[in-house]
Amino acid sequence: MKVSMFNELWIQALVTETLSQVFIHHNRADRVLQRSLASHSALSEGDRGQIVDAVYDIIRYLRRLETALQMSGEPAAGDPDKWYDAWQLWRGLRPAAGEADALLLHRIELPDLPRAVRESVPDWLDARGFAERGESWDALLAALNEKPQLVLRANTLKTPANQLFALVRDSGVPWHPLDGAPQAVVLDAFAPVFQWPSFKQGWFEIQDAASQMVAPFVEVRPGMRVVDACCGSGGKTLHLAALMQNRGRIIALDVDAEKLAELEKRARRAGAGIIETRLIKSTKVIKRLADSADRVLLDVPCSGTGVLRRNPDIKWRMQPDDLQRLLAEQQHLLSYYSRMVKPGGRLVYATCSVLESEGEDQVRTFLQSYMERFKLVEEKRLDPHTFGFDGFYMAALERITQPCEGHRPSQG
Repeated sequence: MKVSMFNELWIQALVTETLSQVFIHHNRADRVLQRSLASHSALSEGDRGQIVDAVYDIIRYLRRLETALQMSGEPAAGDPDKWYDAWQLWRGLRPAAGEADALLLHRIELPDLPRAVRESVPDWLDARGFAERGESWDALLAALNEKPQLVLRANTLKTPANQLFALVRDSGVPWHPLDGAPQAVVLDAFAPVFQWPSFKQGWFEIQDAASQMVAPFVEVRPGMRVVDACCGSGGKTLHLAALMQNRGRIIALDVDAEKLAELEKRARRAGAGIIETRLIKSTKVIKRLADSADRVLLDVPCSGTGVLRRNPDIKWRMQPDDLQRLLAEQQHLLSYYSRMVKPGGRLVYATCSVLESEGEDQVRTFLQSYMERFKLVEEKRLDPHTFGFDGFYMAALERITQPCEGHRPSQG
């Protein structure tokens, strides 16, 4: 649908201002967009969709666009207007105006661009990813640059999945179910789902299909005592509550009070009454829960490389030192928080990263010190280029009931 010239200029201004906030003032793209769109209530849903799509697509391919501009002699660094103009040309949203535009388009589409430029990632991340994932890295990078799909999860505390299927079908939005995720609804077109009365009534949550695989992997049952140790705003916590049929107890831990407040709000909407939030202020919180949990979910802070589709600015913020810090933090959390699992209980380590150093390698390192206390039961990796959604790694570790005498594992 063609928009007015006024709207085109307005959309461009909002896109370039958002890009300035992200790359010049180092703000997160999702937060900038949320504030910007909220302050422009006159924008139509179509306009909002165009703005979001433009911002994220330019962020995904910024290095490729800038490289082409620099090859054309343009001083493009830090100029969001030039990025937007080149992006419009590349995506066919404006015609080439003369030889200069034709040459710029040719340079954007060069087939022999280095992989880091073609898929638009920093050199260090490209090198690290290839070292860890080998020949699959090319396909992984290409998949991580695809636009993410919008996925709903039926909240079975409020409604069965087939009722949500009927609701979406009646809305006229094209959709399809997903094998292996019985509560998932994959939308094939944009829909203002946050405005649906059914959302406000708690019928569903927005949750990527890969993320929906984590809670079932924990293997909870009604009546269990479960700890979600790094719960954030609680998407997986709510899923656990639904799988437990609101019977038992979930202790949701985090160091961020605002995220816990958001979880409490979401839990009320979802009707999840078994969730108790606790702010981690000191090590006492963990010590008091030692040997008490049937299940512990540890979804650790990570690079976020598995969710670059929906948060592409991560790759421009992340530095090699940040990754090293995260690796050390993950190992500490795994070693320390594992104390909460009671004998015979299950610990699930999860991370939304495509890097093995944050997944398989962390579990191997942990087991080297705790092999007489924990054993690996199962592990799973979901990759965007094969699964079609976000990237996740998860490992289930069972605490051994009777550890051998004399073994004193490292306390981390």
